[in-house]
Amino acid sequence: MKKLSYKNQKGFSLLELMVSIVIFAIITGVIFGMLQIGRIDRNRASRRSDMLKNARSAIHLIGRDILNAGMGFHRRGAIVPDNFLSIRLGTPTDADNDRDILTSIVVGNDIFTNNLNEDVNVRTDIISFAYRDLSFNSGNTVSLTNVSSVGTSPEIANLAGQAASARAFDLYLIESDSSQVAVMATNVPNSNQIDIAPSDPLGINQAFNGTGANGSLLKKCTTVIVENCTTYLASAKKFVWVAYKLKEEGTLVRILFGNNTNRPAPEQIQEQPLAYNIKNIQFKYVLEDGTAVDNPTLGIDGIAGTIDDQMLDANLIRQITVSVQVLAPEDDEQTGKPAVITLNATFSVRNLEYDAG
Repeated sequence: MKKLSYKNQKGFSLLELMVSIVIFAIITGVIFGMLQIGRIDRNRASRRSDMLKNARSAIHLIGRDILNAGMGFHRRGAIVPDNFLSIRLGTPTDADNDRDILTSIVVGNDIFTNNLNEDVNVRTDIISFAYRDLSFNSGNTVSLTNVSSVGTSPEIANLAGQAASARAFDLYLIESDSSQVAVMATNVPNSNQIDIAPSDPLGINQAFNGTGANGSLLKKCTTVIVENCTTYLASAKKFVWVAYKLKEEGTLVRILFGNNTNRPAPEQIQEQPLAYNIKNIQFKYVLEDGTAVDNPTLGIDGIAGTIDDQMLDANLIRQITVSVQVLAPEDDEQTGKPAVITLNATFSVRNLEYDAG
């Protein structure tokens, strides 16, 4: 048998082995780098999707209330107590002692600070909308025929059975030839009566025996009482009042005032969280003449809360642009900072123009 010889057989040299290892390391590094880039892009896309979903849902809800604003609500607004709007919305207090006007849209420009914003001088906006609740009483108004009082509480008597749909803590707009007053029902003892006591959770009702701007406007006009009164027959509409604001920690909330059926008084101001990690929210208003402004109700001096403010100029709004800045909950792997996405949406305020109210 012939023996095998190994003298002429060659293996890899050390140099060849080192070159192979280096090439393998380079290829592995490239693949790992590409996987890292893919992972970063995937995480970034996932965060962006979550951010957009969060903010788009909030903007959609705001847009729905913008479209409803002014529907069936009086164009001259609803009369409420002095500084009621600043107490409930945080807008600047006015310079006079007259009652406020709750219009279909109440504008608050650059009002609140936000902890997510690096610039401490930046302020976020607030906006509120009022519109008729057409689900109340099958879409019909309630006819009011008289008013009486027990102590400080007005009691509004209405035509037989029409208060059957009324509930305590509902918001109503009482309209007559002389005024339009916003009130909250504090009790509905029967289908013929609505009580409107000054102890309501919003502080919107005024005492029947109050004087001047502190007294109820619901007193019946007579030959003796000719001012600060209401002519009867009058009618009552249930209305919705909501507001949107950004809280200090970055939570965008929808505030619902009243109308919380079968719930106690402390729950008549509800804050419904809509979106989190919101850095800023701003509203821009396009008026009927085409101009775009941050606050259409400012007077000539351009300062909110002064004597020349024109609250009814909110009726000139035709479009509202909502701008929301969303902050990512985590730092970006490449920049080391959380990403910021800005969403803009524009909605028409059709009811301010076409609803006579």
